[in-house]
Amino acid sequence: MGLTALAGMLNRQRKDEVALWLMGAQTEEGWAQSFNTLFDAVFGRRHLSLRCFKRSTLASLITVFVFWLLMGSAETIGPRLRADLDLGSVLVLGLFINVVADYISLLETRTLLAYMPRRWLAQAAVLVLDLLLSAAIIWLTIFVFLRSPLHNGEIESFAEILGVFSIFSVFFYSTFLTSVWTWSYIASTWLMRAAKSLRLADWLDVEHRPILILSNVVGLVTFLGALALSGVLSRDEDGLTAVDRRLCEVFRGPVCLEVANLTPSDRAKVHFLSVACEDGLTADCIAHARSVWSTDAKGALTLWQAACAGGDADGCGLVGVAFEHGIGVSTSNQRALHFYELGCENGSTVACYELGELFSGSEGVERDDVRATGLFRKACEDGIAIGCASLGVNYMFGFGVSADANRALELWQDSCSNGAWQGCANMATSYQTGKHVHESIAAAVDYFRQACRLGHDYSCEQVEVLESSQNQ
Repeated sequence: MGLTALAGMLNRQRKDEVALWLMGAQTEEGWAQSFNTLFDAVFGRRHLSLRCFKRSTLASLITVFVFWLLMGSAETIGPRLRADLDLGSVLVLGLFINVVADYISLLETRTLLAYMPRRWLAQAAVLVLDLLLSAAIIWLTIFVFLRSPLHNGEIESFAEILGVFSIFSVFFYSTFLTSVWTWSYIASTWLMRAAKSLRLADWLDVEHRPILILSNVVGLVTFLGALALSGVLSRDEDGLTAVDRRLCEVFRGPVCLEVANLTPSDRAKVHFLSVACEDGLTADCIAHARSVWSTDAKGALTLWQAACAGGDADGCGLVGVAFEHGIGVSTSNQRALHFYELGCENGSTVACYELGELFSGSEGVERDDVRATGLFRKACEDGIAIGCASLGVNYMFGFGVSADANRALELWQDSCSNGAWQGCANMATSYQTGKHVHESIAAAVDYFRQACRLGHDYSCEQVEVLESSQNQ
């Protein structure tokens, strides 16, 4: 449509040139010269000139503006792009990032056009080289900016920018506008060769209707290109494109978290979070597992295992909990023991506490009160209130340590004050029975009431029983 409309604006000489081009009568050397002349007319013949720099800067800012609009509004791109910058900020960043990068990229394009090979295989290699050089130029510029004092936000990875998960994707992709010149020249050369090989002039009225023929050919090429692109960007049953999946497979790390946030499928989300977890990004993995373990135990276990594989000590401890209590897997205290030990050795105080509980007489695990006491002490010293409560039990009954009722009561009192219902319940029982303290039903009720508030149902029942007996 656009090319056809332009037909009326072209004089006879220009139409004849297009006809000759489609008929293959124009040499590639002549076409190359014409194309370079057009390039020079837009940006100037001398690259190291104020004119070229001004035009390159203007083109950069216009392109950044257009890409910002497109990426923010496109249905496919908008939801994934963290476009948290207004237009003014984007243009300012464009001055810092794109102006120099695009100017250098323009020089690279000018050089490739000047020394363009004639063989199609060599030209295909130039296409790849142009992509790599342009990507390297803009990524190096963004990399320097992200680590400069001018930037105070999160450091974006190359994969996040490539996958359009970052506002910096606007600056990255806008730089490839200069590459369009290289691609257009090579594409037009291949089109001219195809027209000649297909003998377009013999079976179409190229001489009298060159613009109409050209518009149809360009339209067909554009349609085929759009069809191929739509296939690549089409979404599967998980709401993801092939590109999304490939990005996670190749780059892993943070980009997998971004892909996980795109899919509404719990199964796919668990998979991509697991990949990120195995690379050490465990926070999101564990947080999601905690939110779904009651409804998707196997998915939660998968995430905890991935977190453990990624070096997260708490993740190992949670895998131990899963094996001990049969969450998403068959119960196995021996497997739980392995993961508790792994988590404890790597710094998880909770895993140390759970390991101590296993050594205190769990089925399938040889009892070791001395080791259990040491683990409870470590947990208590690291601020785990329930660890203090269990340590108090060992002091009270002399498990793995010399019996010391006073020390036991101190530990129970502290653990109760810090939110462990076990400590409160033990204190309540002590006052109720009068063992090692003066019997006091009032004190027992008070401690049972604290344990009840912390979620211990038996203590709630005891409060009712003791208050009822006091009222009789």
